[in-house]
Amino acid sequence: MARSGGLDRILDGLKVNVGAKLFSLFLAIVLWGIVLGSRSVEVTKEIPLEIMTSQELTPANEIPDRISFKLSGPKAFLRAILDRREDPIRVNLTTAKSGLVTYRFFSDNIHLPIGVKVLSIHPSSILIKLEQTKRREVPVQLELRGEVPEGYQLIRSELRPEKVKVIGAESRVDAVTQVATLPLDLSQIKTSQEREVDLDLERQQVKLDGLPPKAFLQVEPIPANFRIRNVEVRVLSSHSARLEEKTMSLHVRAEPKVLQNLDRSKVYGVVDLRGRAKGKYSERVKVVLPEGVVAVKTLPEVVTVILE
Repeated sequence: MARSGGLDRILDGLKVNVGAKLFSLFLAIVLWGIVLGSRSVEVTKEIPLEIMTSQELTPANEIPDRISFKLSGPKAFLRAILDRREDPIRVNLTTAKSGLVTYRFFSDNIHLPIGVKVLSIHPSSILIKLEQTKRREVPVQLELRGEVPEGYQLIRSELRPEKVKVIGAESRVDAVTQVATLPLDLSQIKTSQEREVDLDLERQQVKLDGLPPKAFLQVEPIPANFRIRNVEVRVLSSHSARLEEKTMSLHVRAEPKVLQNLDRSKVYGVVDLRGRAKGKYSERVKVVLPEGVVAVKTLPEVVTVILE
């Protein structure tokens, strides 16, 4: 029987460089054997977990977000598995009804090459409590941390709106009487502003249904009640320094008794130019004041210094 042209070409191709092909096959088998025969090591691989439910039902209990697989096998294979990005294990409960559902995990939840085996899975199963999804409007408490910078005062703080809608499992939502914002740091705020704030919902296992509220902060400078004139400006430098503005004026805030006993030798400005080369510099003045006296305004704020 005559052979087809295609089969002839295949057979002829196999006859070309037969020795090299056999050697390559032999080498591949040897390398594969070395890998499989190498000392086994153990590693732990975590895979994300995703629970899929209908819109009407929501998990009401704490569920791990990752499943750990303890693996054993050749080091080369395990390194590749650890570096590999895994798709999440998806638990499809879209057709489930409210109540308790047990889901078990098996070795086939992770794709493994020959020579790698699963020693253990943690957790090996999870219990999922499905409840009706509920929405409810609750008040929000604005949490503030720290104080506005010295010389400023917080006049007013409020949330807009003062209530938000949360969504989650029915029992979780019913337990929420109020939600708080994550602490808003005041330490760098010197002007009135409006900003979005994040809500602390993780502990209550509910989610925000809608946009987050905004915090409105009214911040104003504290007015000065005294002016100190002809304040000395000192330059710190290894070079000779010449100031274009040799003195300055300070608007300060302090109790009248403190001002009456003010030691003027403890009131001065400092320009630190240590380590600078000779030249002309425009620098902001740092004010040194005794305890109980707060600088509100400095005139001038910037002075010109010539190092010679």
